[in-house]
Amino acid sequence: MNLAVSNAPVSNAPGSLGRDQSTASDFNYGDDPDSETARWRRCIFGKFSLKDAKALVDGKADPNCRFKYKLGPKEFQGTPLTLAVKLDKPALVRKLIDFKADPQSEYSMSAGRLRVHWTGPAVCATVAKGNLSMMRLLVECEASLHGSHPQGRVICFDGEPNVTLLYDASYFGHAHLVQYLLHQKGDPDVDVKFQDDLNITKRPLQISCSLGHDEVVRVLLSAKAQISPDTGDGPQELQDAIDGCHVEVVRLLTQAGADLFCGEEGRRGIDYLFNTNNAVLIASAAKGLRGAREDLVELIQLPDFVRFLATPDAEEILSAVFRKCELRYWQGQRRIIWKTAYILHGDMNVAVGPHKEHMEESFQQQMQKQTTHQTDKEKQQVEEQFLSQLLPHRKENLKDASKIPVEIWRGLLPGLHRNPEVLWVLASGLNDRVFDEKGARAIIELAWAEASLGQKITFTLDLLVALLFWALAFLLNDRRLQDEKWHWLRTVALVILMVIWVRNVAIEFLQCVGFHALGKLWQYFRSLENLADFLRIIATGFSQIALVTSWDEFETNQVLRVIFAITGFVRWLRVLNSLKGFESTGKPMLPILQAVPATLPFFIVVLCWFSGFMHMYYSFGLTDWWTSGMIMYRLGFLADFSRNEMVSVEVEDIWAFWVDSVLVFMGLSMSIIMMNILIGVLAESYNRGWEHRERLFLLERSRLVLQHFTTARGWSKICICRRQKVQAEFDAQYVWFAYPKDPASWGEIQADNDADSAMNVHEKIHLSPSFAKRSETCMKTSFEENRMSPTIKCIPVAASRIQTFTSASDSIPLRRQLMA
Repeated sequence: MNLAVSNAPVSNAPGSLGRDQSTASDFNYGDDPDSETARWRRCIFGKFSLKDAKALVDGKADPNCRFKYKLGPKEFQGTPLTLAVKLDKPALVRKLIDFKADPQSEYSMSAGRLRVHWTGPAVCATVAKGNLSMMRLLVECEASLHGSHPQGRVICFDGEPNVTLLYDASYFGHAHLVQYLLHQKGDPDVDVKFQDDLNITKRPLQISCSLGHDEVVRVLLSAKAQISPDTGDGPQELQDAIDGCHVEVVRLLTQAGADLFCGEEGRRGIDYLFNTNNAVLIASAAKGLRGAREDLVELIQLPDFVRFLATPDAEEILSAVFRKCELRYWQGQRRIIWKTAYILHGDMNVAVGPHKEHMEESFQQQMQKQTTHQTDKEKQQVEEQFLSQLLPHRKENLKDASKIPVEIWRGLLPGLHRNPEVLWVLASGLNDRVFDEKGARAIIELAWAEASLGQKITFTLDLLVALLFWALAFLLNDRRLQDEKWHWLRTVALVILMVIWVRNVAIEFLQCVGFHALGKLWQYFRSLENLADFLRIIATGFSQIALVTSWDEFETNQVLRVIFAITGFVRWLRVLNSLKGFESTGKPMLPILQAVPATLPFFIVVLCWFSGFMHMYYSFGLTDWWTSGMIMYRLGFLADFSRNEMVSVEVEDIWAFWVDSVLVFMGLSMSIIMMNILIGVLAESYNRGWEHRERLFLLERSRLVLQHFTTARGWSKICICRRQKVQAEFDAQYVWFAYPKDPASWGEIQADNDADSAMNVHEKIHLSPSFAKRSETCMKTSFEENRMSPTIKCIPVAASRIQTFTSASDSIPLRRQLMA
């Protein structure tokens, strides 16, 4: 392999090497200045002219003589032709070949850490610089790209054929040369001994992966170059790319089917990737899996999927585990591919269904009419339930809705919407861009379908608790309600509150058990929201117990009154928190709630400003510190002040100027400037939240469904006597969803004629020969009748009947002919 030229610190321009090495000693190498080799050096290194070369040949100079020459730090031994090729002098190369120079002439050098004796033909001299035009010139002059070796090993190490031109071009990273050599029948799967360690063999793909030549890798993979098998820690090409942090190469290898998920746990390629803890490499692998084969992605294990989800910028793993598919179904004697649906709620239809293979087997059984009674009936019920969720009212014509073109997607991994680990990663918000993926939205929508009832009950009870606390406040403070005839109302309220409080305590306990089973108990306690729940439950319980045992003391005990008041306040905050998960309230309110914390840096600035004015005013000694603070607060934040409160009449003559100065400067700086800046900060934060309201809403909903499923998991851990449901193979919990196509791709299928009656134009139909013959006769009759009609209304009818008996690809041209 030619390492010398690649490391030469000289220009690639023709003639530059000659100018750099043009001294007499370099030309002569101790030879006689009039010797044949010295004259060839001067001719090639110097300014070449046809006259000089012809004079040498006429003087019986051998164009195939061998001599030493030096290019940069490297010393070579070769022929005039090999030197001319290295210096990129095509005119000289042509003349030398005309003068009978051998196009297969060789040159040699010492290469690699082991200083092996490297020998190769002249065409190898074109590889280091990627000189494709010179390579083509030599090939035109009958130079061989593969030599006499059956595997094309044209470069020898210590006299042993070893390296191919394709490997050499891959080493130097010249994708255009690699492409050309592949077209010339170069073999990309030849093992070559590595020049730094002859015990190691590498292929062109491996050496280009280890050096990060992504364009070469792309060319080799497109030529079906084989990725080496997994020998532990994944294929060698993938290991080299990971070790070199070659992001694009990792993506290309993953997309091409590099073995990531097979092997012993902890020794797989994916484990080698995760052990680097390099988010960029993991994200590139996720992007590569998006284009990988389905059978490869189906090998991914749930912990691997969760690790991808938890990695920033690796959200494309969802596009890898959710794939488009065709859902074929029998309706009467017609074979249908459903491509339209009513989207009645939200922007997609979601459903839990079986594996695609089950649907395909069911389709084949229906086609062959091989059905049994009991088993098939059960399966058909499951399929019908699944299809009614994914394609609601698919056989009906709804007057208040229209079918639209959709794409059907299916998940390759089962149970994603019910898995607490997946929901934990989504709810953690480590990568909010994951909510832009349709797969994440489908997972959350399905999980919410199960958790929504519990959330509605929670909201109702939270609202009831807040209202009951308000009722208790009336009973405490309104003298008209303190008669004994109202004591029953107090008793009923306290009993209801106690029952609800016990329920909330049980739910919190079950959540702790569920998170402990998930291994996330410490993270659960670190959550500020969960800590707030604990404090709210404690305050609510304390207030209720105090109301039961010490109702009369509330009239005189200020501490109890304050705790009761704070509890009532936090109960209404709980009602507000319960509304976040509902689409009608959550999406509008979450940007508002997000805008409030964004003002914290502003208030840090304002706090210092406010403290300075308060310090100044309090230093005057006119009032105590609390009164000074309240006066400054009213002035700065509310623009509300009373000059008589700021300075009394007794000292007005002495302090009037200084108090007025504080009043003017604080009113101008805080009441006007700072408060208007606060409005701008809030508006900017709210705008950002509104732009990402979908992400905020899905993040909040994922947290709610996580709480639901962890509670269920905690219950299953405690209730050991709970009956375990045995799941049938055909009842596997795979996520499916139907998502509308881009309207720009709808084309003419938006026309009203495409709506329902029998089939849509984008549904493929295949008919038996006998039925097709009867259909053709019926179609001709209908066409003749409609053609004679004086009104243009016959056209939609004819088009509808024609599309019933034709495939999707043929129906649109036929309708255009009808319209014409």
